Amino acid sequence: MMSLIFLLVYIFTVLWFTVLKRPTGYHIARFELFCSYKRWFAGDTNLRDEIMANIAMFIPFGFLVSSVLPTSNHKSRVAVITGTAILFSLTIETLQLFLMRGLFEWDDVFSNTLGAVIGIELFTLVSILASGKRRTAVITSISLVFMIVCLGVYIHGRGAIGVEADTTSRAYCFQIDKAFLHDGKVELNGFAFRYDYPMGTPKLLLHSADNGEQIMLNMEYGLARPDVNDYFLCDRDYTNVGFTASGEAEDGEYEVLIQWPLTLPLSTGVFISSAGVHYFPEENFAAPNIDAEFIAAGIPRVYRPDCHCWVYQYHNDLYWIADQDFNFEEDNTTYIQYQMWTTQIQNLPEKRLAHQNYWDNIGGYFEKYEIDGDFGDYRVMKREIPTAYSVTSIVTGYYKNGEWIWKNYFRPIYEFGGAGR
Repeated sequence: MMSLIFLLVYIFTVLWFTVLKRPTGYHIARFELFCSYKRWFAGDTNLRDEIMANIAMFIPFGFLVSSVLPTSNHKSRVAVITGTAILFSLTIETLQLFLMRGLFEWDDVFSNTLGAVIGIELFTLVSILASGKRRTAVITSISLVFMIVCLGVYIHGRGAIGVEADTTSRAYCFQIDKAFLHDGKVELNGFAFRYDYPMGTPKLLLHSADNGEQIMLNMEYGLARPDVNDYFLCDRDYTNVGFTASGEAEDGEYEVLIQWPLTLPLSTGVFISSAGVHYFPEENFAAPNIDAEFIAAGIPRVYRPDCHCWVYQYHNDLYWIADQDFNFEEDNTTYIQYQMWTTQIQNLPEKRLAHQNYWDNIGGYFEKYEIDGDFGDYRVMKREIPTAYSVTSIVTGYYKNGEWIWKNYFRPIYEFGGAGR
C-alpha cells in the first residue's frame, strides 16, 4: 500500500512538473529520432544535461512500478514496465504538444524509457542483495527517498520566482496589414504561418473586449505572398501564406485569436477597432508623453508599466523608452538584453554558429546606446533591427547579474512593400 502511495505521488509530480506547471507556449514537434543525441555528441552540453535529466526522471518510475507489480518474473516485469513507461512518456509528450506546454520529441520518450529500465534493474539488484524483511525495508527506504525528492521538486517549483514570458512568437508568424471594422462589418488582410511545423489552415477569431464574446471569421487562406517568402527565405516555402478574413461584428475593440489545427486558440497580440490595428488594449495603454516621430508614427511592441518601460518600432529601428522611475544602475551599466531568432541560421554571426547558438544576441548597456533629444522626464535608447538575416522573434528585457529581471517576446512589424503600417 505504501509503495502505491509513493507511485501516485511520483506520477502527480512528474505531470505537474512537465505539463501543469508550464505556461502556454509554442506548439511544435520534433519527430527526428536521436536528433538531440546527435547534437549532444557534437558538443551541445545543454542537450546532454537535458537528456540526463529525462533519463533520471524515469528511474523512480521503473523502481516504483516494480515494487507494486505482483509478478516476480524478471522478463515479464521488464516487458510490462517498459511498455507502461513508453505509454506514460507518450502521454506527457502528447499533452505538452496539444496543450502547447512543451516540445514533443521522440528522443524524450527514448530517454524516459531508458530511465525506467535502469529503475527496473535497480529494483532487481536490491531484490538480489537483500531478502525478507531487510529487502522490504530497503525498497521502502529507496521509495521514500524518491518521494522526498518529488515533494522537494514540487515545493521548490511552487516557490520559484522564475521570469516567464509568452514565447508563442517563436513558433509562428502573424501580421495584419489592413483592417476594416465599421457598420457591423469586419475585414482583415495579412499573412500567417508556422515556422517549423506543417502549415495546416488556421482559423481566426475575434474576442470582444466588452463582453468576452468570440466571433469566428470566414477565412480564405493560401493567398500568394512572395514578398513574405523572399524575406524569410529558407528551406521551407512561405509563399502561399496570405489570408483575407471577414465577418460581422459590432463596433468596438477585439483581440484577434488564431487557432492552428489541433491546438487551442492563441492570442496573436493584435487588436482591432474602428481606429484600425493596434497592439495593446486601448483602455490599458498609455503612451509616453514625448513629442517625437518614433512615438507618433511608431508602433509600440513592448509595454511594461510595472517596469516603467516601453519599446517602440519605427521602420527598422527599435526605441527603448524609460521614465524617471526606471531602475537605472548608478554606474551606467543598465544592461538591456536584445536577442533575435531567425529562419536563416546560416547567416548568423560566426561566433554564434561556433557555439551552436541558433539565435543572435546584441544586447548592451542602455547608457551606451542612449540618444540625445528633448524627451522631458524620459530617456531613450535606440538600436537597429538586424538585416543580415530574417528576424522571426525578438526577446528583450532588463538583465542583471546573469538573470532576467523582466523580459518580453514579440514579433517585429514587417514592412513588405509598405505593408504593416
